[in-house]
Amino acid sequence: MMRIILTMVAMLMITPVHAFDIGIGGFGVGGNSDKASKRFNQAKQLFKVASALIPISNEEERILGKKVAARVIARYGIENSPEMTYYLNLMATAIAQRADRPDIPYYVAILDTDDVNAYACPGGFIFLTRGVLNTVRDEAELAAVLAHEISHITERHIVNALRNSKLMKVGTEVAADAFKTPGPLLEQMTSFATDALFNGLNKSDEYESDAKAVEYLNRLGYDYPAMFDVLELLDARRKQGAAEVLSKTHPSPQTRIQELKSEVKSLSLDEPTGIRLPNRFATHAPKQKNAS
Repeated sequence: MMRIILTMVAMLMITPVHAFDIGIGGFGVGGNSDKASKRFNQAKQLFKVASALIPISNEEERILGKKVAARVIARYGIENSPEMTYYLNLMATAIAQRADRPDIPYYVAILDTDDVNAYACPGGFIFLTRGVLNTVRDEAELAAVLAHEISHITERHIVNALRNSKLMKVGTEVAADAFKTPGPLLEQMTSFATDALFNGLNKSDEYESDAKAVEYLNRLGYDYPAMFDVLELLDARRKQGAAEVLSKTHPSPQTRIQELKSEVKSLSLDEPTGIRLPNRFATHAPKQKNAS
């Protein structure tokens, strides 16, 4: 679709102004040169906007995501829990198959921190903290956390923020070369994406991911009210001072609950299934000891 838009706008740009006399492109200016000039300038501006939205392929997104993930690991370190990590990856794979981008692989790791949070890097790299794993109480709530993070990736929230940034005004070829030959521009892109991850996305992105998580839970057959329960748990942990980073980078849980209640009304959902699977969760994701 973007290629079609660029092609059509480019054609408008190279069309002689007098051609608008016969209404090419639906403008129908009828020979008025002032109006023709105005339409031409509008088309030119549209071309600039469309050109600025440089596409980033799945492979380029993955390259960026690996570099961002490395910085996340450098900050927190990885919890060495092979069995639980395997369980998380199985769950993420199952959710991803019912999500909106099942064509890319997803990887989940546990961060060595008791702060309650989770991170989604571009390209399918997801991190849950030990703190959030110790907060959720059953598999449905864990699935809600994973589904929320997966939706950040399916909706390409960080990638879209990058595409709209000043960094991507270098031109398509220069941006593409940055992924082929690592250098300063790719490092700047990585820094931008990492800052977005650590400092917080737009509130609208968080609300969208909450709603998408409910959709994904519904598609899988989990009890989708688990997403509301997770937000209540986060609110409780925030008040206890155990979600310091999340409190600074996300809308308040109560605000998210109200937004989600409103959004759910417009979703086509089945009746809640009541499927929570606390026993299976306890078997595969036992509570972890806090760092001393």
